[in-house]
Amino acid sequence: MSVTATETNKITLLTADEEEFVVDEAIAVEFGTVKTYYEDNPDSCDEAIPLPNVTSKYLAKVIEYYKWHVEHRAKKAPKPVKIKLLQHEEEEDEEAKAFDEALFNTLDNEGMKQMIMAANYLDAKDLLEMLTQAVADRIKNKSVEYVRKFFGIENDYTPEEELRKQNEWAFEDLDPDDD
Repeated sequence: MSVTATETNKITLLTADEEEFVVDEAIAVEFGTVKTYYEDNPDSCDEAIPLPNVTSKYLAKVIEYYKWHVEHRAKKAPKPVKIKLLQHEEEEDEEAKAFDEALFNTLDNEGMKQMIMAANYLDAKDLLEMLTQAVADRIKNKSVEYVRKFFGIENDYTPEEELRKQNEWAFEDLDPDDD
């Protein structure tokens, strides 16, 4: 079976927590993982596609994101008139940007990481790109401690090394120790 975004079939997705989502094929094929699954298994059209690395909470948000964007793209489909007003295009892009920001602002830091993992597993490139930019915006101009906490990174400096780093200026232009 050739999977295209114009068909109106329904595809069932089965999450890690055993919840089923029935979505339009136009939305499901936005996920590279789902598209590849159907291209590799053309006879399994009626079976639910297992998504062992995605929970229902985050799959619902991924589907919400793609459903809105697929519908938004359909509205933006080229009109018969060849002349496009630049201002009108910018307004539509602002609408998409506002939707994305509203969706990402509902996520806490852990939720953002889970969404990234879901988008990565689903091979949802557009969403993954938007999420990584949202994370970059969240950690921009934050302290090293905040970034470590955000990503769950342990401080690999000893307290002595940390103190020496804070007072680096005191050790500038010193002669080497004689041993």
